[in-house]
Amino acid sequence: MGLLAHFLQGPHPKTTLLLTRAGPVENPHHLLHSHPGLPLSGEGREALHRLVPLLKRYPLVQVYAADSLAEGEAAALLGEALGIPYALLPALRERHWGAWEGLSFAEVEARYPEAVRAWLADEAGFAPPLGESLREAWARGKEAVKELLRRHRGQAILVVGNCTVNRAALSLALPLPPEEGLRLEQDYARLTAVDFYGEEGVVKALNLDPCP
Repeated sequence: MGLLAHFLQGPHPKTTLLLTRAGPVENPHHLLHSHPGLPLSGEGREALHRLVPLLKRYPLVQVYAADSLAEGEAAALLGEALGIPYALLPALRERHWGAWEGLSFAEVEARYPEAVRAWLADEAGFAPPLGESLREAWARGKEAVKELLRRHRGQAILVVGNCTVNRAALSLALPLPPEEGLRLEQDYARLTAVDFYGEEGVVKALNLDPCP
């Protein structure tokens, strides 16, 4: 059902999903990390503090995040600043890199040239050795966010996500397949807002900067 047909059926309670990313993190060499990941940098904590006044414009009832280092710290920081509870969910973790965890892209290319060629040929379906494909992580994150929206119908929630989970969440409102996810940038400590009316989502803002 398209949005017009949906709205013609009458008013629906609005559910607001806010998305942000925890960071920057302490990763000067740009290594691949998923869970438990890396801690927030001082710059990351300051950036999240600057986000609080913008978040206070919304009637938020709960913060959710992955149970990883940066996301967990960000959820605690934002929950405390907003005076609302937070919860950490394994289903919101970043894509698991398996044997590539802790490596740079250059190291991956040098050690696993055939696997990298397979990755380039099937960006969404390829899984690193002992790791998770983008399609698998996308489906996991998307279902987790759908469940949160069902749980908080008619309310506003914040998800402190990551590259994969935030884009998967946006695909609930936009026809965005996993292999096209990189076309929507998700910056650290910026705010993306999506309003849902029933199952239909409308993107209201993308990467709002609290200090333009």
